[in-house]
Amino acid sequence: MGAKHSLEEIFNQAAKFVIKQRGEWEHSDWENFLEKISEFQIDLNDELVVKLGALLELGKYFYYNLPETLNKKSKKAKKKKAEETVEDIE
Repeated sequence: MGAKHSLEEIFNQAAKFVIKQRGEWEHSDWENFLEKISEFQIDLNDELVVKLGALLELGKYFYYNLPETLNKKSKKAKKKKAEETVEDIE
């Protein structure tokens, strides 16, 4: 398998950070996160740092407002639901 796309890696690191911190962090934790991101040889310019902060804040929102785990519907359940919807229309 090839290397992850940089977007996938950044999102993964942000999710790990938010979960590890349980949605709460101090400035020093933020600086440690930026240090971790800089290990990927990314130029942490001012705009990117602001966007990374926004990404963490979005992660915090999801951390507090989504269930801890998600259950995916089976293909069978999706197909049945679709069939029921078609029947309702007819």
